[in-house]
Amino acid sequence: MIVPARMTGDEPLTAGGNNLPGGPVIDFWRWSMSSLLDNTVRGLFAEYLVARALAVASNAVRVEWDAVDIVTESGLRVEVKSVSFLQSWAQTRASTPTVSIPETRAWDAHTGQHNPEYRRQADVYVVCVLDVTDVADLDPLNLDRWRFLVVPTHVLNTQVPGQKSIVLHRLAALPGVTECTYTELRETVEAAGTP
Repeated sequence: MIVPARMTGDEPLTAGGNNLPGGPVIDFWRWSMSSLLDNTVRGLFAEYLVARALAVASNAVRVEWDAVDIVTESGLRVEVKSVSFLQSWAQTRASTPTVSIPETRAWDAHTGQHNPEYRRQADVYVVCVLDVTDVADLDPLNLDRWRFLVVPTHVLNTQVPGQKSIVLHRLAALPGVTECTYTELRETVEAAGTP
């Protein structure tokens, strides 16, 4: 597996041994990642928020396509999902958030191999809900606008075995699902991952 170096954003684009005019790589990040409401970017932002809450984001570089999104220092495997009532496109009404929870074949980023067994790979799911229905209140950087559902994987396996997705309100009603704030997230995840 190629492990990329963590960038600061100040690294220049180069060609022919010279820095190109127009700015460093942070300009690319601003260009491509500034809309935190876009589904893909919001999902990445949610992973970052959870990694930060779990104290694993300080020196790490996110691994694309790994079996799970985050592995804590204690080895707890965490899958992060993000949903929102508001989207970056025009809407006539708020979305009905649906969370993807399929069983998958784990891919090992170190070996490049898939595990032949289908299962839910994480010990715990964290569903990050951008809980805003009024555009005037929309601020993804305000963590008071988010709520977090912590779902032990055994709850999914017993309550909705084999199910590939679930609407948010149904997921929240499952026994064993805990809702918390950002500041409570680390403690709640650790408690959910303890057998």
